[in-house]
Amino acid sequence: MEAIANGLILLVLSVGHAELWIVVINRTHALPIHDVRLKRLRHVLELLMVLFPIVLFLSVGLYTPGVLVGGDWNQLPFWWKPVLFVCALGFLGFLYSGFRHLLYKPPRQQTEHQSELIHIRQRLNQDLIGEGPYHYLAGLPFNQIFSVEFTEKKFELPRLPANWEGLRILHLSDLHFSGTLKREYFIELCRIAQETEPDLIIFAGDLIDEMKCLDWLDDTLSPMQAPLGCFFILGNHDWHQDSLQIRETLMKAGWIDLTTEPFLLEYEGHTLLLAGTEVPWMGAHPELKQPAIEEGSGAESDFLLLVSHTPDNFHWAVRQGYDLVLAGHTHGGQVRFPLIGPVFTPSLHGTRYASGTFARGSTVLHVSRGVSGIHPLRLFCRPEISLLTLHTTDSEDR
Repeated sequence: MEAIANGLILLVLSVGHAELWIVVINRTHALPIHDVRLKRLRHVLELLMVLFPIVLFLSVGLYTPGVLVGGDWNQLPFWWKPVLFVCALGFLGFLYSGFRHLLYKPPRQQTEHQSELIHIRQRLNQDLIGEGPYHYLAGLPFNQIFSVEFTEKKFELPRLPANWEGLRILHLSDLHFSGTLKREYFIELCRIAQETEPDLIIFAGDLIDEMKCLDWLDDTLSPMQAPLGCFFILGNHDWHQDSLQIRETLMKAGWIDLTTEPFLLEYEGHTLLLAGTEVPWMGAHPELKQPAIEEGSGAESDFLLLVSHTPDNFHWAVRQGYDLVLAGHTHGGQVRFPLIGPVFTPSLHGTRYASGTFARGSTVLHVSRGVSGIHPLRLFCRPEISLLTLHTTDSEDR
């Protein structure tokens, strides 16, 4: 029994060690580091995660002090003690992340959540796996990459003008055109999204992984329309490609770039300021200059909406007084484990804002799980398209 208990302790320490390197991977993938360097770093850290348990079980478990074969922990070499102490702290962090996932619930501002599964492969009745990067992952058993969740969420926001009651925003993110999933997959998803007849369409970045797929815009985002317009920002994967060409192509298709300057939109007697940030990869945070709609009109915005590729800019948005922030980038972790939740999430906050709705003060953040990814693998974390309906806090009839 003592050997089993010691084996469990070594296993706990191995998990804590892995958690520490996962923390490093998540944070470094939130920084403006180019893809080649990130891959090298990740491969090194993943190798360390595999090798450490082997060294730990052999050295501490079987040799000195050999706790798996009757040895005493008191004989542990001094240099192992700080290492194992840090690993124990890592395990506590692992437990904290798991409990946070289990206890998560949307803030009170989200009053309703409905979802519908769209099985794209069955709907189109064709093979949707192309020859792009990591295409072999798309065909793995239990992969949910072709089972897209269309979510409808309702928010009550205190500063929303009464005339905007029921404003509908389509939130898209992370299409990742690479050729791995065929063009038809994205055409069908965009067609379904357009059928929701939103008032406003927002794309939150990461469009292109292979420049050869840029002409896919002709059949996907280009045909999409909304009465109040279609707006976009780019993401870190677009930064790895020819971001200028991607930006220009989207603008030619009628989409409005929110990173040039904040866009002040007049609607039903009130004004909506839309701003975008691609920090930390491109540009700088927008300045809230409250521009006039017409020269000399002196109009100011009644509602502030920020589109940020990463949720890491949420706390900055809170300080700036934004009402609503729309983000993507994290893919919800792509792979979620039962009870544990997501593990790998490219964010300075780790898995805290992996997906869902969050609130600080009067600012609400919605993080989309996105549609795709360079790695076409989803387990317990389906791709997502979201329709957000905004209500005033004093609305009586829903």
